[in-house]
Amino acid sequence: MTKLTFTQSVHSQVAMLVDGKPLEALDQFFASDGVMYANGERFAGSSAEARRKQESYILAAKSIQGAIDDLVIMKEQEICAFRNKTIFITNDDVQHKIDGLCWQRWQNGKIIEEHYFDGEHMQSMISNGILVKPDAIQPIELSSNK
Repeated sequence: MTKLTFTQSVHSQVAMLVDGKPLEALDQFFASDGVMYANGERFAGSSAEARRKQESYILAAKSIQGAIDDLVIMKEQEICAFRNKTIFITNDDVQHKIDGLCWQRWQNGKIIEEHYFDGEHMQSMISNGILVKPDAIQPIELSSNK
């Protein structure tokens, strides 16, 4: 099997998210020792912990309509950012719409650091230019929990 380039890996991850396969994308592309943050706070310190914390929510969905917008890739730095506007519909027909921003640092074909922002945190990051030049914004500075 041929190893994917960074850009190919990002596009493959995005395709999985659009196809409604977030757990599969996490399993394939998140480093085992990767760190995940939510609005500047440490959310998970490994892929296993990230999966465990997200799995019940995702498995409760009877359908997932993936929607990823505004993808920006900085190839040389192996950084990308994108908007996630996915819709989950649960078994009781309740619709949950995500409106968030993901910023990812990759290494050797895996995500080693991911920051998720929503609400005011997301708007602030967008205003500061993260979707124009994601390598100029360092979300880790928001968190002292690494």
